[in-house]
Amino acid sequence: MSWISLYCVLKNGELSFYKDAKSFTSLITYHGEEPFNLKDAFCQAASGYKKKKHVFRLRLSNGSEWLFQCKDEDELEKWIEAVTAAVESIEVSKTPETQRRAQTLPLPSTRTPEASPGRKDKEKRFSFFQKKK
Repeated sequence: MSWISLYCVLKNGELSFYKDAKSFTSLITYHGEEPFNLKDAFCQAASGYKKKKHVFRLRLSNGSEWLFQCKDEDELEKWIEAVTAAVESIEVSKTPETQRRAQTLPLPSTRTPEASPGRKDKEKRFSFFQKKK
């Protein structure tokens, strides 16, 4: 396996490759390659890869895997976060609008407590926090 330095651009759920920034401004991809579609892709640090530092692995939906080396740990984390966010945005965009809306919890059950003589019914309230005594 050989390593080459490329100018990578993450945009609209795709990862494109260019020889350099000038090629990007001219929109001339590296060797005319199509961008990687990140739909259903998986990205993670390649911690088991020992030949180079600051490497992440990108597994595409077709099963192919690619390794990318960053200049430092900070850049590595930023790339992983950005690729993961791009994959998640594709998942959200393919979800029907009705499923993307906020969902409300069902109303509490309206069981009536047994009435006891001389005692008013009290509404029960629940708290997620411990009560102070």
